[in-house]
Amino acid sequence: MLQRIQTIYLLLAAACMVLASVLPLATFTFNGQPVTFEAMGFYLNGELIFNTWGLFTLGAISAILSLIVVFLYKKRILQIRLTVMNIILMVGFYLFFLFLIFMRNPEADTTFEKVGIGIIMPAIAIILSYLAIRKIGEDEVLVRSLDRLRR
Repeated sequence: MLQRIQTIYLLLAAACMVLASVLPLATFTFNGQPVTFEAMGFYLNGELIFNTWGLFTLGAISAILSLIVVFLYKKRILQIRLTVMNIILMVGFYLFFLFLIFMRNPEADTTFEKVGIGIIMPAIAIILSYLAIRKIGEDEVLVRSLDRLRR
């Protein structure tokens, strides 16, 4: 059912999580050299210095789950539950991001420079997922009201 608005919301949420997995999340300076924090790791001069595959995995699972939910259009309650679980995964993405920041921050001469565009994407995906939940709920209420009329 690609003509439903919640499908658009879920596809956009999946796209946001893919972007969060590939775009830079933050930039630091370490001993005067720029360090880029991406979902796959910390990069110093283009070279991987610390691996963060867990963050990439959370983003990928969240994107895949959004795509799976699109095709469960006949099971609206399951769609709502999986979308809520997806929002929890996105919040977990942020929590793991903060954990990694605080784990690496105590090192000497590490200063925060700027936030990357990738870190904004899960927040947009959370909002889009919430909007999808509301529309799926409206569909469920409509179907139940029509079932009541048929009896």
